Amino acid sequence: MALPDFSFAQLDLRFLAEADRLLKAGAVASYRELAEMLAIHPNTFSQIEAGKYHCNAKMLYLLRSFFPDEADVDWVLYGEAFTGRPEPTGAPKRERGRPVRTP
Repeated sequence: MALPDFSFAQLDLRFLAEADRLLKAGAVASYRELAEMLAIHPNTFSQIEAGKYHCNAKMLYLLRSFFPDEADVDWVLYGEAFTGRPEPTGAPKRERGRPVRTP
């Protein structure tokens, strides 16, 4: 099996897609909560999306330690060639701002 050339952009997209998948699966309540678990500032997700910051080994290590059965860190690191899970085509759409309060 040959792995594709390393790309920070693809690694970052896979990380953002995995974070979004965990959120939608209910493993974590919000991006803010996930940021606290990963010991990063909540704005880091936006910075990764903009290409100003990259996913790092500590973030992946903490992701695996908090979600040993749910997080697919192998896919984040190696992509489709290793796991068969398709590559993301873009960053997931996240809701911006504060949630609307309902009475």
